[in-house]
Amino acid sequence: MKRLFIGLSLCCLIAQQLHAQSMPTKNYPQGYFRNPLAVPIVLAGNFGELRPNHFHSGLDMKTQQRENLPVHAAAEGYVSRIGVSHTGFGNVLYITHPNGYTTVYAHLNRFYPALEQYVKQQQYSQESWAMSLDIPAGKFPVKKGEFVAWSGNTGGSAGPHLHFEIRDTKTEKPLNPMLFGFDIPDTRVPEMYRLAVYNADKSIYEQSPQMIALRASKVKGTYLPPTPVVKVHASKVGLAVGAIDRQSNSDNPNGIYEAILTEDGKPNIGFQLDNIGYEETRYLNAHIDYKMKKAGGAYVQLLFSLPGNMLDIYHDLAGDGYLDLSDGKPHPITVEVKDAYGNASSVALSLQYDGTQSPAPVCANRMFADSRNIFENNQVEFNLPEGELYDDICFAYQEIPSSAATNFSNIQHVHNALVPIHSNYNIRLKPNKPIPASLQSKVVMERDSYGSSTSATTYDNGWYTGTFRDFGNFKLVIDTVAPKITLLGALKQNANLSKSTKLSFSMSDGSGIQSYRAELDGKWLMFSRKSNVLTHTFDERCLPGSGNHTLKLTVTDIAGNSSTYTFNFKR
Repeated sequence: MKRLFIGLSLCCLIAQQLHAQSMPTKNYPQGYFRNPLAVPIVLAGNFGELRPNHFHSGLDMKTQQRENLPVHAAAEGYVSRIGVSHTGFGNVLYITHPNGYTTVYAHLNRFYPALEQYVKQQQYSQESWAMSLDIPAGKFPVKKGEFVAWSGNTGGSAGPHLHFEIRDTKTEKPLNPMLFGFDIPDTRVPEMYRLAVYNADKSIYEQSPQMIALRASKVKGTYLPPTPVVKVHASKVGLAVGAIDRQSNSDNPNGIYEAILTEDGKPNIGFQLDNIGYEETRYLNAHIDYKMKKAGGAYVQLLFSLPGNMLDIYHDLAGDGYLDLSDGKPHPITVEVKDAYGNASSVALSLQYDGTQSPAPVCANRMFADSRNIFENNQVEFNLPEGELYDDICFAYQEIPSSAATNFSNIQHVHNALVPIHSNYNIRLKPNKPIPASLQSKVVMERDSYGSSTSATTYDNGWYTGTFRDFGNFKLVIDTVAPKITLLGALKQNANLSKSTKLSFSMSDGSGIQSYRAELDGKWLMFSRKSNVLTHTFDERCLPGSGNHTLKLTVTDIAGNSSTYTFNFKR
């Protein structure tokens, strides 16, 4: 199997000079974009930081632990798009600029008044709070520094902050904003914690790496291994590095920008974290040791490219990335990591093969990263197109009998969730006992193993199909339980809400919420969503003194079960 491994080694000044000549340089405009906040930039997250299933695509700017700080246009342009969602970016604003870039402002509470009113009109017209809306170029022009929104905590946000991006307008790929000349104090070098050594002749999912702990020396930016020569257990290896970066005014553990491998004083291969599109960000799972992280370990970034890794972040410098240790002699290497401001740290050591390499395990059912992979028997079927696996696996399957009354299939153990899959795939299960026709629409498929998930199903000729993005243990269950709706605020029927500004409900369901709809006196009423809490902010549609009203809120789960809560109140 062909596998590209990136080892890192460096001999001080010569290697640094070669590195500077070989790695791509960036020529983004400096000073064109201003700070989108009126407070100094303090980062909670940076571009390329490692997140579950994706690279972080911008800068998370702290908002002093508060919401509703004014957000300003980073440069002249026009509002080209908005989004509203209870996941992801929440309320998000896109501004397209005449220099070929688009800036993105996410997790907002509200847009500026004219835009907020326009969005609201569209929401009521489409009877949908959630939306993605392209806006004509001339409708909402903005000047540099103009107020455009209030910061917030909407969508998939764990606390108040502003997520800010700079994208290439044509490709829509996010770029590293720290390369655009923002005033972010940073004289701190990256922190290096560990190296991991992998056997190049084995799948990454069929081995545990040899870990090399690193410690800081008395020289700033220099790290030391436990011993100058580290004995390894494979004749051909690849490395991974565990490192973070912090800015001068923030202790948040953020991501590194660049890594370089140098071997025998010559730069071999490196990577830079910039220009990563949303269509490729899930390849993060091929750039890290996913198995280690998923099992509760640390992040390490692979300094080699797995067969199914399509990321365009690696740069060949003067070699093919392999570290051939078969001669049994010590081979000097250096791993250097940098942040976007050029602060660097490195570790130098030698690797030596100790002659103890174990043979590759025998595998009866191997699946390959560069092939289409199909598995089928009388109880379970699935089909993974080429490229869905990042490395080969020795596929494991087991049918586990289940006598639980709530289960309508045996448990199908389909490999394990420590191996990532790139895209959603369909898996089909056959029930092991009859399901009445009246309940066929209520069948859902459940998956557990390192987390759980549930999918609605479709029925076809005795098989039920669900959609997932992980391996694990699968089974069919019946869901006839309707969602639960709870009125928040200890309110009672016929309450007087003339002095209230908001009305909120929570919703819950074992399988998952599919949709919700609210109607006030028979007309659609907009409720925003944060996690599983729905909130309506009173406006001109229900003014104080308007009398008695009836609100009906209907929530539907993925199995089609619905609940309706009727609430009568005065306003």
